[in-house]
Amino acid sequence: MDINLNNNTDDQKEKEVLQNHSDENPEEQRQDADSDSNAMKKHRQKNKFIPYTLLTILFLFIFTAISVGSYAPMKANFIPSENDAKAYIESNNFAYTLGRLTRYLYQPKVENTTWHDPRYENVESVRYSMTNDNNSINISNTSDAEYNALQQEIKDSLFYLQVKFDENGHLEEIESSLGERFDKDAFINGFIFTDEDRITYANLEAAYIIPKDFVTYHDLFTYSMKEFTLHPNHILLILAIGAASILLLVILTFSIPYAIQKQTVICSVFNSLFLEFKMALWLAFALPSVVGIGVTGRYSTIYNPQGFNIVEAIYDANGYFYLIGIPVTFILYLFIYLTIVYIKYVYYTGFKEGFIKNSIIGKLSFHMMKNLKKTFKKVMTIDITKDPHKKIFIILVTNLFILWLIALGGGFAFILAIAYSIFLFKYFLGLMDTMKDIHAASSQLAEGGFDISLEEDIGMLSPIAKNLNNIKQGFQLAVDKEIKSQRMKAELISNVSHDLKTPLTSIITYIDLLKKKDLNIETRDEYIGILDKKSKRLKVLIEDLFEASKATSGNIELHFEKIDIIALFRQTLGELEEKIKNSSLQIKTNLPEHKVICELDGKRTYRVFENVMSNIFKYAMENSRVYVDVIENQAEVSFIFKNISAYEMNFDAKEITERFVRGDASRSTEGSGLGLSIAKSFVEIQKGDLSINIDGDLFKLTVTFPKAELLEILDK
Repeated sequence: MDINLNNNTDDQKEKEVLQNHSDENPEEQRQDADSDSNAMKKHRQKNKFIPYTLLTILFLFIFTAISVGSYAPMKANFIPSENDAKAYIESNNFAYTLGRLTRYLYQPKVENTTWHDPRYENVESVRYSMTNDNNSINISNTSDAEYNALQQEIKDSLFYLQVKFDENGHLEEIESSLGERFDKDAFINGFIFTDEDRITYANLEAAYIIPKDFVTYHDLFTYSMKEFTLHPNHILLILAIGAASILLLVILTFSIPYAIQKQTVICSVFNSLFLEFKMALWLAFALPSVVGIGVTGRYSTIYNPQGFNIVEAIYDANGYFYLIGIPVTFILYLFIYLTIVYIKYVYYTGFKEGFIKNSIIGKLSFHMMKNLKKTFKKVMTIDITKDPHKKIFIILVTNLFILWLIALGGGFAFILAIAYSIFLFKYFLGLMDTMKDIHAASSQLAEGGFDISLEEDIGMLSPIAKNLNNIKQGFQLAVDKEIKSQRMKAELISNVSHDLKTPLTSIITYIDLLKKKDLNIETRDEYIGILDKKSKRLKVLIEDLFEASKATSGNIELHFEKIDIIALFRQTLGELEEKIKNSSLQIKTNLPEHKVICELDGKRTYRVFENVMSNIFKYAMENSRVYVDVIENQAEVSFIFKNISAYEMNFDAKEITERFVRGDASRSTEGSGLGLSIAKSFVEIQKGDLSINIDGDLFKLTVTFPKAELLEILDK
């Protein structure tokens, strides 16, 4: 149904009104806006997690790459390979290995047997030549020409050795570039184990030369050299680099603000893990590393020319070193970083919440202690509002049981007795402190001071504390209610005086003017018209005042009948048709075509609709739309009135239904200020509800009535 009141409505204003009306429920719009705002905050926070996490991982990876990559240049500067070769050649390890090579090469030839050990195959870093006195056995890894050439450069080599054994296998002659520093006993022990072995090497002549480019080869001897020099030099260098890197990482981690660190996913997840899980992660990383290092150290001398070995990876800093070292070091640095951030997390959240309650054991302990405390408190609590005999008996039995346990404590009985006494002392001390607080609060109340706040969960004294708090709250409510009542009385007197005095003053003034004898008939008729208008205005004010008084006090007679409330509202609009035409408003209604039956007083309900529409005519913005929608369900029917206010609505929506309260604070509009108050009273005494919502300039009033079927059910 459309009632077009003004065909000349401006299109631009129509668009503005439609825009203001676009949201049927401003409260829902506000809630949706809050929900969207929270969603946006979460989205922005989630978007922060991703870059911070990626930056953290990138930072740790770069730091790891620099730390691991610094090993090779530092090794080259501080640990020259030439020094490693010289140190190895002077060791008994080299002499013994050289002896083992001699046994592997020479003994099978004498005994006509075949041995196979891949470690001694293809040895190129040692030039050797072995022969007996009749040249029946001649073993060499160089040709004669090469060997003769090496003989010319023997003094320029890193090492050379010439030995000769007699017919009994005893060492007869030895010449070495190391002189006495060569461990000949270790050399002989490498291939002569028993006296029976000695005859095998009778008349043996052997020569060994280590060239200057020894470190460039890849065989058992170079491997043994790397393994020999690895632990005292290279491992210490790795540990030094690791210690310096970890120290720098700790400093950098502590220097980064925790506000940034906590916004990374890995830190957030690690902080939320139980302490036991954190320790398990550390063990999962550390245990295989320690075992792997131990196993590698145990079998590092087992040279495998075809496979991977950690000794060569560390010494040569080859691809395997970076392939294994970077991931392992990255995980180590990551765990260190996360652990430091967790320490900062404990600092900011507190030791109790961040550390103790962050562990399964701590959480279970707190839970058990809480339950024990709750159980003990329940046992020891006496409800003074009930018969205490049973509870006192339980407490005494419990106390007797505890004393019996103390008696069975034997040598610990004295300690248990002291602990129990301390516990009782603290319990009764707390009880006395609580009684002092209650006494102080009651004294304050007795002196008129109601600003008290007592904890109510205090055991047997809880009912007293609750009563004292209720006294405070009840007194405050009574004071607030009385203050509001006095304010409303003062405003009522002021508003009634103003609204009654205005037309009464006009009546008195125009009566005095009519007393003048020189008035012409036209002026006299004009004054009489004004007197008629003002007297009717005064009559309306007095009737509204009595109507509001009776409605508020409930002293009003209602005549309930089953009526079609939709038809009643249409009738109201029909009787207001002239007023509608004289206004610039457009009434847009959305009414059901079927009947909606309610059990109401038709006269009072008509007055409700009339007052609501009159309020709209007075305060709605000119040339705007007014929307009236009807929403119904099985139990009730609601009339929703919406309009754009011409005045600034800077008041509480609840206050507008008070007596003599107007939306126009200057009281320049006609009306008693009782219209909505009377309407609200008439609605409520008919078991309905009238509510008002204000959103900016949008004024929304909802009148709800129960249907006749619901009232019949409630009456039954």
